[in-house]
Amino acid sequence: MTPKTGPLVSVVIPVFNAEKWLFSLLTSIKGQTYKNLELIVIDDGSTDGSLDIAQRYAVQNPEIRMRVMSQENMGVSDARNLGIMNCSGEYIAFVDSDDLWFSNKIEKQVTAVTKSGSGVIACSYVIFNDSNSKILETVRPNWSTKGVRNWLLFRSYGGLLSSTLLINKDVLQKVNGFKSNLSLSADIEFAWRLIKISNVECISEPLVAYRLRPNQMHKLPTLLISEAARMIQVVDILKIDMYRKIFLANLYLRLSLYSIKDRHLIEGLRHLSTAVRTNVIELNITLLRIIIHRGSRSIKKLHGRNLRLPLP
Repeated sequence: MTPKTGPLVSVVIPVFNAEKWLFSLLTSIKGQTYKNLELIVIDDGSTDGSLDIAQRYAVQNPEIRMRVMSQENMGVSDARNLGIMNCSGEYIAFVDSDDLWFSNKIEKQVTAVTKSGSGVIACSYVIFNDSNSKILETVRPNWSTKGVRNWLLFRSYGGLLSSTLLINKDVLQKVNGFKSNLSLSADIEFAWRLIKISNVECISEPLVAYRLRPNQMHKLPTLLISEAARMIQVVDILKIDMYRKIFLANLYLRLSLYSIKDRHLIEGLRHLSTAVRTNVIELNITLLRIIIHRGSRSIKKLHGRNLRLPLP
């Protein structure tokens, strides 16, 4: 197998108002050492120039097998599902429009999935600051059942990004796509169903760069609370009282920390009070985890120090 003769990999790219980052992402995919790719770009009702950028990129780079689609704004999960329906590849990879791929990402994953026979390969990733492109830390996700459960319950920081996955199409069909009524929680809900039908191997080398920027959706309190209500309805483990209380206590602790960081002290204390009433023991355990995480962050930085972001 070579990067030109290996299995076709379909890359699903949901896009919403990403004109600032989309060119960089597409260029990082164009620069992949593995060349047997098809790109499926789904513009989810953008009101900026995202759709035009994608269409122009396809015209200006005819050597890339690239299809650009658009739909009215229906959310990231519906955009991904539309992309999945239009994939031709034996394997499917996802990437969010503000993330980046290192040039050997797909080649290393195809090699790994071919050798192991596993249906799913993930990888580590770096987090970088959008304002200055500085790498902040390296995240090596835990794709065990316990690791995914901890992320689901807000016990873990970092996360299991869909941008790191390479999935056999047959496995993906069994998972049955992303939940259309979820956005912030779509990745973890998908991951929870995925590990029930397939082992997920993870390459320890960071092959994806996650962009940290102001006003990201995962920090919006109203959206987080509404998403949590939907998660409780659809995720089996959250129907169990013990796990539901852990989930809610950690959710409100996170909301409290976000509010206090933004200098909304009263709101932060209100969320903290809710977390205490929900599960005070879990609250104390999670605070200890946060302290340990912050202490280890400087060590993780060392792993990404020599990496260069794949920016054009």
